[in-house]
Amino acid sequence: MLQIRDHGVADYAELLDMDVTDVGVLTEDDRACLAELGAYLASTQAWRRFGVGLLHKHFEPADGEIFVEHATAQRGLETTLVPRSELSPQQVSASGIRFDAQDDSDVSVIALEFAEPGDFGPTTALCAEDETVLAGIADRLRAHDKIDRFGVKLIRNPLALSGDELLLETCDSAIRTLYCDIGTRDALPADLDIVETTWRWNVVAGGGRPVVMQECAAGCVPAVAEGHDLRHGHSGTDNDDNPIGPVYP
Repeated sequence: MLQIRDHGVADYAELLDMDVTDVGVLTEDDRACLAELGAYLASTQAWRRFGVGLLHKHFEPADGEIFVEHATAQRGLETTLVPRSELSPQQVSASGIRFDAQDDSDVSVIALEFAEPGDFGPTTALCAEDETVLAGIADRLRAHDKIDRFGVKLIRNPLALSGDELLLETCDSAIRTLYCDIGTRDALPADLDIVETTWRWNVVAGGGRPVVMQECAAGCVPAVAEGHDLRHGHSGTDNDDNPIGPVYP
């Protein structure tokens, strides 16, 4: 049976921080694991439903808070911390999960991120029918010793992204908010250092058998010299409250 629990403070405390560790550096073992996960999702026809996310953090929740993402009028995404007590189970559903490393059950998962129904679009919330595929993902993560490295993302498209667009993430640790703006793949500056954080796969016909193609769907980008932390970036000021210009490519 698929069991989902909300994340707690401890679940984020044990994640590596994107700005002060090398969590964003992928090894050959990581890439081999991702390739096997992509092949598995293709073989189970689940590549349209699930992607894979890099487990990391930018800041931590307080006790009783959960991460909730919502689309903005500016065609972007914001993820903020909201007291769980203010939300009913019907108001948000898990959009990003990880497998519980402390539980031997393949289908015991921790909801790390949530979204409102309006931001799910035609994508259905996690349900019992997902149990078999999720168990297969967990098996492969454990086989590669990556259960603490990668999680699972429900594929949604609340911003109606086209095939040549991806999400570029920055954060403002002062107000504990994550921002995702849209970038066009071909228009990104050649020297822009993007840390890949979310992957999905496409299956196309080729040579008589399907070809599984991996692509980055989202990544962290540096917004200031110290890292990708905007701090006061979206309020239009720097860390000393001096006016600044746009920070996104």
